[in-house]
Amino acid sequence: MPLGTGLFLSALVLSLVILYAVTKDRWNWRRIALWSTIGPLTAVLVISAVVYLVGWWEDRPKPLESFYGIALRASERDVRFLKGEPTSKSLDGVWIYDVKDSSNNQTLGTYHVRFRDGKVRYVLYVPGGYHSDKEYPFGFSDGTKLALIEGRLGKSPNISEKPDGNARLYSYPEYNAFFGLGKGMVEIYGMYDPATGPLKFATNSSL
Repeated sequence: MPLGTGLFLSALVLSLVILYAVTKDRWNWRRIALWSTIGPLTAVLVISAVVYLVGWWEDRPKPLESFYGIALRASERDVRFLKGEPTSKSLDGVWIYDVKDSSNNQTLGTYHVRFRDGKVRYVLYVPGGYHSDKEYPFGFSDGTKLALIEGRLGKSPNISEKPDGNARLYSYPEYNAFFGLGKGMVEIYGMYDPATGPLKFATNSSL
């Protein structure tokens, strides 16, 4: 310990001893000692609680407002402006965008955009491999187990099962999100507009 610090602490202790000797008959030192302990402890507890609550509030799940750069309820014109022409279109009008590996042109995944009344009904991601722009809503991706999703988002109020029973769709209207699972793990996922109803498998197993 440096000499200056030692002298300061010695002087501080001596001052407290002298103060106690002079005031012990007039001051309630037991109460002073009690409050000097409880006060800082209470302050530490309150600050810790505030820090925890702020962290919890900021980390809470929030509804998806966009996915793959496409805003919820965006128009067809807006999607075409932002993403360009789709790589292809399905027979029922879904716009499909391929995600390519720039080094070998390999398809790493596809995004499917379905419209209803000219507005985005859902944006669905079908994984095909890792890519740097891959999105992880709520920290989930392909391979995530159902227990982890329900642990963070709760039980889905809307579940649709594929006719053959080997896959299910879990829609979360509170978060504008859905997850398609097979073998208990995420296979597809994305964002949807709850105002248009939960996602369901059709009789031909399409969405």
